[in-house]
Amino acid sequence: MQAKKSLSNISKNKELWIAQWKQESFERDIRSGLNAAMQQGIQQGITQVAKNMLSTGIPLEQISKLTGLSTAEIQSL
Repeated sequence: MQAKKSLSNISKNKELWIAQWKQESFERDIRSGLNAAMQQGIQQGITQVAKNMLSTGIPLEQISKLTGLSTAEIQSL
């Protein structure tokens, strides 16, 4: 009920609606950017772990199984 009332009020005021839309778009863009940065950080961490595993002599197939990287990706490190 409250949501319908808020929607009705916002619909009546175009400037308020536009401001709300811009704020929601901004927040969505921030969340998207943070998610991309988090995924990049995770990938960098996996890559570093794979490098460390390589340096200790762990076989490529085992590193691949544990990290999810392909053997070609591991060899390129």
